Amino acid sequence: MHRPLAAATIASAFLVACAGQPRPANLDVAQVSDASSPIIQAAAAGNTERVRVLSEGDAALNTRSPETTTLTAAAAGGHGETVWYLLKRGANPDLASLSGRTPLMVAAREGNQEVIRMLLSAGAEVNRQAQNGHSPLSMAALNGNLSTAKRLLTAGANVNIAPGGRSLLMHVIERGDLLMAEALIAAGANTEYQAADGQTALDVARQVNNRDLEMLLIQAGAR
Repeated sequence: MHRPLAAATIASAFLVACAGQPRPANLDVAQVSDASSPIIQAAAAGNTERVRVLSEGDAALNTRSPETTTLTAAAAGGHGETVWYLLKRGANPDLASLSGRTPLMVAAREGNQEVIRMLLSAGAEVNRQAQNGHSPLSMAALNGNLSTAKRLLTAGANVNIAPGGRSLLMHVIERGDLLMAEALIAAGANTEYQAADGQTALDVARQVNNRDLEMLLIQAGAR
């Protein structure tokens, strides 16, 4: 005949079972004056163990300076293990710096496919825009990261944004990137968009004297 376990025995077993579990992360947004915060520095260096120790202490996972955040710092360095740890512990995938720059924007700029995959899987907003109007897609496109741009477009990125009052397509054409322009047009970029001064993508192609881009736009219906 089995006797019921004493309350003290049950409590002891529970404590043993929980001993290996990390304490709940501090998910508050902690504003700091600059990026010298220890947890931001650890994330920027890809020191996951140091991030773990700090986050299981008093450091907030969602620490933010004017320039960056803990997760953004890890994403900028391409530190996939640290990014994964932060997301797993509850870091906000969309927490932006004061200028509005998000982890996904930085990962797109760097073209880091692993980090981008993790951020998108964690629910990062693909169409979030910074104060200057740039989005993850524009960050990828203007840095020549074609595979990243295509991935973001597949994830629902808006191809018809206009950072600085000029369409993303106009910016890409100004840089002479034929393959990127082809990808944007295939995704539905508006070839007829007019900037405030009346310029179109076709005007830009002619200004930079790029015949290939000019023909591409004409074939796409630009006038």
